Amino acid sequence: MNQIKIKLGILFVLMSISALVKGQNTAWNNIGGNWGKNGYVDVAGPTTDSVLWETTSSGLFGTPIYIEGNYLVTMRFQSTTYAPVECFDLTTGNLLWSVDITNSTGRSLPVGLRDSRVFVMRYTESQNDSLYALNVSDGSHIWTSNVNVATYITESGVFDSIGNFYIYGNLKTYKINPANGQMVWQTSTVPLASGSGEMSINQSNNTGYTLENTNGISYVWAIDLFNGNKKYSHVVNELQPGGNLPQSALMVGNNGVIYVQLTEDNVAALSDDGTQLNLLWQTEIYGNCSFSTMCVGSDGSVYAPSNGKIVRLDSLTGIVSDSSVSITQGGFYSPRISATNNNIIYATNGENGVYAFDLSLNLLWSDVLNFTNTSGVCFAANGLAAVSGSNKIRVYTPTMPTGIYEVNDVFARVYPNPASSYFVLDVGNEIFGSAFKLIDIQGNEIKTGIVSKNTIIQLDRFPQGLYFLRIDGVNQSFKIIKH
Repeated sequence: MNQIKIKLGILFVLMSISALVKGQNTAWNNIGGNWGKNGYVDVAGPTTDSVLWETTSSGLFGTPIYIEGNYLVTMRFQSTTYAPVECFDLTTGNLLWSVDITNSTGRSLPVGLRDSRVFVMRYTESQNDSLYALNVSDGSHIWTSNVNVATYITESGVFDSIGNFYIYGNLKTYKINPANGQMVWQTSTVPLASGSGEMSINQSNNTGYTLENTNGISYVWAIDLFNGNKKYSHVVNELQPGGNLPQSALMVGNNGVIYVQLTEDNVAALSDDGTQLNLLWQTEIYGNCSFSTMCVGSDGSVYAPSNGKIVRLDSLTGIVSDSSVSITQGGFYSPRISATNNNIIYATNGENGVYAFDLSLNLLWSDVLNFTNTSGVCFAANGLAAVSGSNKIRVYTPTMPTGIYEVNDVFARVYPNPASSYFVLDVGNEIFGSAFKLIDIQGNEIKTGIVSKNTIIQLDRFPQGLYFLRIDGVNQSFKIIKH
């Protein structure tokens, strides 16, 4: 059922400030892609399932990934008392450092990354756990906060445009000075369930939004980011009988609209006119998808989980215009959805799948990665996309041809591909004499040489798998498959 309540004057104002509220995404990548936590990242993502590297990293399941510069940070869960925070080189996959801040008494949960500081929580589910900042280059300790926090394992904090950090505590939300970890202010926050306590920010009106609960009723609260004062709230009613358990954070679209997911019940949209919140529409969704995230696409559409699929909602009306194929096998269905500016929607399903769709939710490509759990697809400023799963971290690259490559009058091709014992590199005269490198999936350089006409590159002594060929003067690499 759609309940459409459109206030056109408000919407026109919101659309006019759309350009102002897009989150920063080239210097940090918080969970959700930006301060609105709406999953949109203004880069071009992978159009195929081409893998730049994959590394074996002990962990029972995937957890959220954070990227800044050439650093990739995530937690590798091995047990409830040993889950170190680890940092990898984004280009090669090499492990740079691994730190257990709990001394084998809990989990080292990263909850943010910005300005070379990794914000890490000592996660023991005590509701009063310590918050630390580590140096992203070596994992060394920078500070310990003067407040205790209580995010859930699926949650993170969020940054505003100048780097202030906001994070959930025990029935509170804190604003924290990122330079020293000291509290700036606190305000009461009462989420209904674990997984829904995160704040999302509209930078254009200096307001944060939280999803809270009073006597079983869900409320969206608007909070002044300057002083932490709660300004006003609005009820988000259930549309289906039986109740729901909100375990997903709300998000702020690039149009300033607040989108709320009530699991197994509905997605609601609200505007903020500066004096109150206004309900614009509600659209029913179905099926359990706790700890999932929605996103907004490059065209502003809202993408949400429903009934084992992803649905596309019109941002102004909430009408469902498209639906994906089912992406669940009936296990732990927890889709984490994100989007890029080349009109692609990405999702993990929490089970064993990574997916890419066009804006109409036609499947472009998919890949198998066991137990992605709560790891969505996280993007770097250069478009590299990272996902973690059981004992694996995988990075996809935006462009990785396997056959003929020609751009700016440079010609190159490899054949046969897939190959068994060798492949031939055939190039145009313009890159004769250039150096080439053959790189394995771990990022190791295993063979080098000089390009000539019909260069034969032997693979006999290398195991079956995926390799990458890079040629000086050619700004893309070839994916080579040995079978």
